[in-house]
Amino acid sequence: MTSVQFGRVAQADFFTTTHRISGQVNTGPKPLSDMLNDRSLSYMMATNVYVSRLLAPGEIVTHVPVAYLSKENLSFVIVQAREARQAERTRFSAQEYRALVTLPAFEITGRFLGPLRVDMQVFSPASLDPFLILTDATAQIVALPEMTFCGEAILVNGARLESFGLGEW
Repeated sequence: MTSVQFGRVAQADFFTTTHRISGQVNTGPKPLSDMLNDRSLSYMMATNVYVSRLLAPGEIVTHVPVAYLSKENLSFVIVQAREARQAERTRFSAQEYRALVTLPAFEITGRFLGPLRVDMQVFSPASLDPFLILTDATAQIVALPEMTFCGEAILVNGARLESFGLGEW
């Protein structure tokens, strides 16, 4: 049996406030962002998992064949763009913004696809999916600013947000 028979397999780097967890998740026919945003799932099963500490992300602490990840404890997930389902973009309904997100221990910058006009007095990240999508994004460890992680897309856990800022390009 191959993984293709059971759907697609997404390679991802999962970040908590203390660890980087790299592994694969069988997502079925949908992108990983759909699984993260599914409110009926509290945990995700990852396979071929490598765990490292944030302060030494290149140093593998352990490798396990299977691990269950608590979605509520994830800070963010770095994925390929195809694993991040974004709203349909039309000329009148969406605009790209420069975004800065702060989380415990991290700062993340990237592109956010939002409404054509965002009134920050009315707009709220609480109205978004549980994991919001930033593309062409970079995450930085606050305590180690020289330590950065980049990806085509970063899925940010909205429940972990400290701040969410948008600006024009």
